Amino acid sequence: MMKKIICVWVLVLLVCTTTVFAEEADLPGRNDDNQVVVGVEYVGNGNYIEIVIFDDKFADASLIQGITPLASKTVTKTKLYNCKNAEGKVMWYVKVTGTFTYGNGSAKCTASTPSAASRNNSWKVSKATGSRSGNWCSATATGKHYGKNGKVDQTLTRTVKLTCSPTGVFS
Repeated sequence: MMKKIICVWVLVLLVCTTTVFAEEADLPGRNDDNQVVVGVEYVGNGNYIEIVIFDDKFADASLIQGITPLASKTVTKTKLYNCKNAEGKVMWYVKVTGTFTYGNGSAKCTASTPSAASRNNSWKVSKATGSRSGNWCSATATGKHYGKNGKVDQTLTRTVKLTCSPTGVFS
């Protein structure tokens, strides 16, 4: 009887784990549940851009550079622009992942990684370009939608900029 109960619990855990991974697949680069939707921009044809900031707890350790003073904190965050269709499916995205040191009245971006990709065959996306300076980092990419006639019918260029305040507030 005890073996049956354990087997049932293991099965329930497997089903729950599979469900969580399936839901997370919609957000490219998402590593945990600490995400905040900070805005929505409507871009026409029923499409919209969902703007998300989330912790990148499992970021590449090579992004964290140097030793920071004890009063300072180092954190890695990602800001993501998901271009979605009217059904809420991601068509393409552009994101920037930045490592920041903040505290003692200042904030600094020490490393950043831009990326962009298409999630739909009718959208082609340029390679993301990035920059960083002071307390911010950014990524820029262009998405082009190709209609049924094979011609571009919508072009969207977006720059996602992630900024850190001296107190660790991200925007």
